Amino acid sequence: MKLAHKLLLAAVSAAALACPLPAAAQWAWRDATGKMVYSDEPPPKSVPARDIVRQPAAPAVSRGRAVMDAPAEAPAEAATAPAGATAAPRPPTVADREIESRRRQQQVAEAEKKAADEEALRRQTAENCERLRAYQRALDGGFRVARVNAAGEKEILGDAQRAAEIERTRAQIEQNCR
Repeated sequence: MKLAHKLLLAAVSAAALACPLPAAAQWAWRDATGKMVYSDEPPPKSVPARDIVRQPAAPAVSRGRAVMDAPAEAPAEAATAPAGATAAPRPPTVADREIESRRRQQQVAEAEKKAADEEALRRQTAENCERLRAYQRALDGGFRVARVNAAGEKEILGDAQRAAEIERTRAQIEQNCR
């Protein structure tokens, strides 16, 4: 009986060792060319989280790669589905939500910058218009107006120069100050 018991135990042990055990950690991801890659090692850091199809139940942190909220197992049909077939939408991962949040923050920052730039331009235009109107009032009031020429000398505008300056100032006001 002892011999039969030993033989039975040896046969069961041999059968158990002969059966292939499923790998403890199986990863599946799409590489840059779109091919499926299967490995017991995590994908390289260059693979985005959205391309990881399957990962083990506990993410491998030993190599510094932590993939959050990726599905634990993908259905077999998903790996063999034709490229044109549409799959059911998957819930967004933490990485997807983070990317979306950053994109929204960038859009808000761009909108605020654009509004600030428009406000600064509006203020500058208003100041320029006020200067032009003050200059126009001085010209229309008959005050003597002097300029400094290129040689640094002071010259007073004559009647013809004053009339030309009045027309130039009016044109600028009409064009820029609405």
